[in-house]
Parts: sequence; structure tokens; C-alpha cells
Amino acid sequence: MTVALVAAVLGLPGPGASADPAPKPTAADLPRLQAELAAVTAKAQALADQLDQAADRDGGLRIAMDRLAEEHERAQARLDARARLVYMRSAPNPLGALTEELTAPGLRRIAHQGQTAAMTVDKSLIDAVSQQSAQVRALEARAAAFRDSLRSQAAAIFAAQDSARELLVQAEQLAAQQQAADDLARLEAQREALDAISSSVTAALTPAQTARTRAAAQNQAPVLALVEAAGSNYPQGYRPTGATLTGTASWYGPGFVGSPTASGAPYDPERLTCANKELALGTVIRVSANGRAVSCLVNDRGPYVGDRILDMSRAGSRALGYDGLASVVIEVLAPTG
Repeated sequence: MTVALVAAVLGLPGPGASADPAPKPTAADLPRLQAELAAVTAKAQALADQLDQAADRDGGLRIAMDRLAEEHERAQARLDARARLVYMRSAPNPLGALTEELTAPGLRRIAHQGQTAAMTVDKSLIDAVSQQSAQVRALEARAAAFRDSLRSQAAAIFAAQDSARELLVQAEQLAAQQQAADDLARLEAQREALDAISSSVTAALTPAQTARTRAAAQNQAPVLALVEAAGSNYPQGYRPTGATLTGTASWYGPGFVGSPTASGAPYDPERLTCANKELALGTVIRVSANGRAVSCLVNDRGPYVGDRILDMSRAGSRALGYDGLASVVIEVLAPTG
């Protein structure tokens, strides 16, 4: 998350804030804000360290999940490849007439055997995938129970993160007004530290780091970098298509941290991602609400509650200034190239 996002989140009220607006910080408040920010960030880091230690006590569950998930993906890939071959060989064979015209019985027999073999899915491939699927489900049940025991710690970390990021926005605003380059550099380092904490918590709560998970996160990283650098503006290299959606948006709670999204990447609440039922995965959108705007990457499916049309990450909901639900306008974007 970059300093450019500050423009999208200025004036964000904290959870449980009263209706009376808080006094606007002045230049004299910058040292105090920086000190408070450092203290809250240190608290979040300490809580994250405790979570890491707790996650390490899973009795090898994560290693088993990673290994079995990789084996399952490989077995599924072999089965998929075989199924594609069966499909292709099931289509009308343009050489069929030629095969029947072969004069040597042995050659005809070989040709027919080859076609029959191609149209038969090896039962051992199905058994391997089925067996591993059952093992994966069993391990996932254990992992879910273990993650439940860690979620209260994760919730405390993200509560501290929320407080820290509100302080960070105020401090960055004051530092920018004073054109204090050194202070802005220190605050950017604090932002990076908070992002690192969020990433470590996400990793601790992710059930398995498979090749698909890592590839999805890696593929999304360049787009997220553009989205998060844009703040309330359109991301560089993207333009409005003219297509819009309007409706109600919600946001993911801490209980979803580390859960796999439809794209394969684990949910990290501090990345600008979102879930939608209709737009293609990988679509970049710009969301407006409460007089603010922020762009995000569609990498998940949902929400499946009532008539809601969007589920935003915590970073996205914070940028738009809502804690529960919000009426939003979604602009669908497309690459300019």
C-alpha cells in the first residue's frame, strides 16, 4: 500500500467513533501521532510474532497440507490431460476410413487398439485423485479447527492494524502539508512494516501454500501494485469502459484471512482485492462511495448474502470509509493497451 492511497482514506472515522467529529490534527500533533503509530505498530508486531509461534505448533499439519495439496494437483493434472485426450479421440476420426482400408489384419488391430486405449481413462488416475481428495478434506478439517483457535489472535492483530493505519493517514497528511520529506520517508517505512505484518498473518493462516497459490499471488502482484499506487485515481494503464454496476457492498472479516480466493491466492485484508459474482476474475474496477473512490482487483467470487454485489477487502472498505455496508458505484476498467 502506497502513500498515494492516503487521498482515498483521509478523514476515516474509527470503529465506534462518536457522531461528533474529532479535532483536526495540527502540525504540532505530528510527533505525537508518530509516537502513537510506533507504539501501535509495535503492538501489532508483537501479536503477529505470538501468532507465528502458535502457528508453528501445528504438529506438522501445514507441511502435510502443502505436500498432499501438491500431490493432489499433480494427480488432477494427469487426470485432466487424460480426459482431454479421451475427448479428442472421441471426436470423428478423419483417418477412420483409411484405417478400415488397411489390408493387413495386424495393422487394423493395432489401429483399433490404439483408439480404444485413448478412449479409456486409466482407473488408477481416478482412484489416485479420489483418495487424495479424501485425504485433503480430512486435513482441511483439521486445519480449519486449528485456524479457528488462531483467529482470535488474528482479530486482535487486525484491530491494532486498523488503529495504526488511521494514525498513519493523519500523520502522512500532516507531513505532506509540511513537506517534511524525512517524516514521509519514515511513515512510508511504517506502512511497509504494517503491510509485512499483514502478509505474515495471512501466511500463518493459509492452510496450504501450493504451486497454484504461489502462482496466483505472483501473477496478481503487478496489477495490485498499480491499483494500490493509484489511490483514488484510475490505475496507470487502465481506463473506464463505460460499464457500471450499483448496489450494496460489504467487506471480508478477519475470519477469512488466509482462506483461498477463487483465483487461488489467499485472502490478505490489506491488499486491494474484492469478490464479485459476475465480473471475470482479474478484472480491475473502481469503486465509489461516501464521496471517495478506490480501485481494486476482482480475485474472488461472492458475496452470497442477500442482494449484495461486492465484498471488499478491509483495505478497500477502509478507503471508502465504511465498517458495515455501503451503497457503491462500480466502474469496470480495462487495460489501455
